[in-house]
Amino acid sequence: MDIDLLISTPEELEREGYKYIKEGKIKDGVKMLVRAAKGYEEKRDIQKAASLYKEAGILLRNKLGVYEQAKPIMLRAAYLYLRIIEREVDKSEVNLDRLTNSCLSVIEAFTFLGDQEHVKKYAEEFAKMYEDLGSSYEEAGEIESAIVAYESAYRYYDLLSNKEGIERIAGRLVEIYGRIAEDAISNEMYEESAEAFERVANYIKTIFGYDERYRELMETAGKHYEKASKLAYAEGDLETMTRLLLKAQYAYLLARNFNRANLIGVNLIKMLNQVIENYRSSGRFDVVGDKLIELAEALVGLGKFENAMKVYREALEETEGRIDIRARIRTSIIKYIAAKEMKLEMLRILDAVDFLMKHAKFLDAMELAEEAIRKYEEGEKILKAMYQAEGVK
Repeated sequence: MDIDLLISTPEELEREGYKYIKEGKIKDGVKMLVRAAKGYEEKRDIQKAASLYKEAGILLRNKLGVYEQAKPIMLRAAYLYLRIIEREVDKSEVNLDRLTNSCLSVIEAFTFLGDQEHVKKYAEEFAKMYEDLGSSYEEAGEIESAIVAYESAYRYYDLLSNKEGIERIAGRLVEIYGRIAEDAISNEMYEESAEAFERVANYIKTIFGYDERYRELMETAGKHYEKASKLAYAEGDLETMTRLLLKAQYAYLLARNFNRANLIGVNLIKMLNQVIENYRSSGRFDVVGDKLIELAEALVGLGKFENAMKVYREALEETEGRIDIRARIRTSIIKYIAAKEMKLEMLRILDAVDFLMKHAKFLDAMELAEEAIRKYEEGEKILKAMYQAEGVK
């Protein structure tokens, strides 16, 4: 008897599908995932159904090269995600994480299908929806939710190249983050104030470009990260200290204060080497990988790409190739290029990459980052060294 006939529940079909995929039987695995998705649909678990349809579509295109067969499956995923969005916005309390992931999946699905008309249509709907949500949250004093909603609105207006919408949302976020920075300073919360100044700078550049105002705000962010790092050092928290110094290095780099960025970078590399050695000797291997990626990022900030990629390879080995680390190294390269070339376009791409990373869309973030890096004069050379570190030929 065919084993498929003995499997009845969507959970069993899903498990069997992933088992086939792990064994390299992609076609059989996809078949099971689609059957599982249909089963979840019948059970009205459309969240699960949508994610499996989406995964099956991607596998059909990327692993089997059958794009035409993938299209109806991805279209089904798109419409299920739209149903999830409709249900979510009708609730008295919206789950912003679920809403954001569903909206991103709709855009991703129609991009996959090459349907730019629907990409634009839904990007416009989502931008307005998030702007309205942001206003409601702000009026209710729910500032964290307002920020999440406004930043999503910003992302969709940016996708549409809607200058008026981008600048309107940027203005709201500048005001909110400005208030957060003031409160943090008055309470001597220097890491929080540094992050707020960095965000103010990020949205100021949307309105005025990569100008003196942006650079001054990033300089201020760098100073506050330094203050926070000194407090961490005084408390003997070297793990936090090095993390904050790395943020300071990149804030100064983007402020184009290269002397300060380089000085911090050189000192940070010495500290990180010592910290990593201490962690290894004391058996704290759980944090070695994270400190290695910080070391690689510090080296990128100094333009030492060859050395950075050697350390990056070591970081991947320590962390079993964690995908967030792969995205981080690409982000640091974009920041370096943006600062050295004083490129506003690179900073705008960074906005999109950061947004995707924040919502765990690491593969999409990596792809977007690589497209940007390739446009840089030495981009191909840098990417080649990075791929070698990742074991990609």
